[in-house]
Amino acid sequence: MARPLVLIVGRWSERINGSSRGVYVPQKMLDAVARAGGEPMMAWPDDSDRAERLVDLADAVILPGGNDLDLRPFGVPEVHPREKHSPPAQDAADVTISRAALGRERPMLAICRGMQVLNVVMGGTIHAHFEETTVKHDGVPHEVDVRSGTLTESMLGGTRISGWSSHHQACDRLADGLRLSATADDGIVEGFESDDGRILGLQWHPEVDAADDPIQQAPFDWLVRQGR
Repeated sequence: MARPLVLIVGRWSERINGSSRGVYVPQKMLDAVARAGGEPMMAWPDDSDRAERLVDLADAVILPGGNDLDLRPFGVPEVHPREKHSPPAQDAADVTISRAALGRERPMLAICRGMQVLNVVMGGTIHAHFEETTVKHDGVPHEVDVRSGTLTESMLGGTRISGWSSHHQACDRLADGLRLSATADDGIVEGFESDDGRILGLQWHPEVDAADDPIQQAPFDWLVRQGR
């Protein structure tokens, strides 16, 4: 049986291999897809036509993490001082792939920034900045409360897990067709899933520990199964 082709939107970097600018996918994410039985493919579209052609080739899609999404094109006029935007080409790549994958009903795993992008593209909103609470969201693991009876619970095998995250933005109102599946102890949205079970959004980074933790590998296993 052929390995499902998993399209991963590349991440922009000002410095790759010395001083060269470029686009990359984290090695840990590539490895997680391969362990799940998928074949990872990086994509970097600059318009909707290219995005649609790329998604046509793919069996499933990953929207990875990254810097903050520029919310001004989505009707939020003010930029918070803490926002650190990716270049416009990164936003265009994520948004066009999101729209193409939604239109073609591809299974999707959206991680960190990718989760926020997908929610906004589908009509939801995000917090431009949330003040730090008793839960640390700045590059350390924290506890995640997974809602009972959700796809996320059945996939992860429990209602209480640990997740590594680094962010100051978060989903606020979820778009129609999405439902809350996980929160941090301070109420910050940590997970959503689509009503049809085709989309999974996670605020933490499962790829970080996926090689050593079956719970963190599980989202990639789920995505590849959906793509078969």
